[in-house]
Amino acid sequence: MRSAFLSVTTIVMLLFLVIPGSALDCSSNEYDVTVANIYSDLETCDITLQSSETVSGLEIDMVLEHSGNVLDSRSFTIDNITPDSDVTKAFRWDTDDKSDGKYTVTSTISKDGCTIYEDTYSFVNGRQTIPRITVDDLVPNSQGFSVMITPMEAVLVDVEYMLMDGSDMIYSGSEKKVSVSTVPLEVTEDWNVLLENNKEYSARVKVKLYSPSVSYIALTEDFTSHDDVFISDTYEDDIGASATIDGTSQVPFKGSVRFTVSQVDGNDKTELTSVVEKSPVILNGDDETVETIWNERLTTGEYELLIEVIGNDGDILDVEEKIIESDYEPSENTTSISDTQEAEESPGFTLVLAIMFTAIAAIVSRQKQH
Repeated sequence: MRSAFLSVTTIVMLLFLVIPGSALDCSSNEYDVTVANIYSDLETCDITLQSSETVSGLEIDMVLEHSGNVLDSRSFTIDNITPDSDVTKAFRWDTDDKSDGKYTVTSTISKDGCTIYEDTYSFVNGRQTIPRITVDDLVPNSQGFSVMITPMEAVLVDVEYMLMDGSDMIYSGSEKKVSVSTVPLEVTEDWNVLLENNKEYSARVKVKLYSPSVSYIALTEDFTSHDDVFISDTYEDDIGASATIDGTSQVPFKGSVRFTVSQVDGNDKTELTSVVEKSPVILNGDDETVETIWNERLTTGEYELLIEVIGNDGDILDVEEKIIESDYEPSENTTSISDTQEAEESPGFTLVLAIMFTAIAAIVSRQKQH
C-alpha cells in the first residue's frame, strides 16, 4: 500500500514539473522575426523589427539596465508585420540615472507567451573623447523639420529622420553621405504624409558617423500639428478681389477667405460689405486663388480692403490690407440702352409688318378673281 502511494505521488510530482514546461515550450525557430536595428541612449530608444513571413500578435519587451539594476522598461504590441515592411517603435526612457558607464537594453520578442527572439544592445554614457560633430536645434512643425549639424572637423554623415505618432513610426527617410566641413549645416525635410489638426507628434533625427567607429547622435522633439497657409498675392479693383494662398502644412487646409470692404472718408471708415468665400483644400506646397465679386460696383472714392484667411478652427492664419481707388461713375440716364433701342426701332418694325400684310392681301385677292 505504501509503495503504491509513493508511486502515485511521484507521478503527480512529475506531472507538475512537466506540464508547465510543456505549455510554455516553443521553438525560437518557429517564427523568423529579428531586430533589424536598435539605438538607445539614456533619453530615447528606437527599435526596428523585420520578419521573413507575416506574423501577428507579437509582444516586445524592452528593459534598460545599469550595474545590474533595472532602470526602466517598456512593452509594445505589434498587431501585424509582413515581409515587405519594417515595424519601428520609438519612445523615451524615464530614468534619473545619468551616471557614466555601460548600459544595456534587452529586447525580447514573444508570441502567445513564447519567446521567439532575445538580444542585448549596449551603450556607454559619458564621452571620453571630443565628438567630431554636435547636433543641435531640432525644430519640427506641421511642414517638416530642420536640424543643425556643427562640425568639429570635416566628416561625412548619414541623417536619418522619423515622424512618430506616439510610439509608432508613420514616416521615415534619410540622407546619405552628407558632407559637413567647416561651417554648420542645416538639414531641412518635409513630411510626405497627411497629419491631423491639433494632434501631437514627435520628430526623431539620428546622425550616423562612420569613423573612428560607427556611432549615432539622436534628438527627439514633440510638436502639435496645425493647418497653415499664407497670402502670397492679391488683386483688387472696383468690381471684385482675389487672394492667392499658399500651403505650408501637411494638415489639409479646409478654411475660407473673408473679403471686407470699407469706405474711407477722412478719418471715418464705414464697412460696406463682407464676403466669405470657401477655399479649395490646400496642402504644403499647394496654392489656390480665391475670388469674389462685389454686389455693387464701387463708385468713385477710396476704399479699404481687408483680406483674412480663416483656418479650420476659425482662427485667422494671415491678414492683408489693401487700398482700392475707384473712379467709376454710374450713368445718370436710368433708361437702359436696350430699352432706348427698342423704343427707337419699334415704329420701323411696325411699318414693315404693315407693308407685308398689304402685299399678302393683294396676292390673295387676285387669285380669287381668276
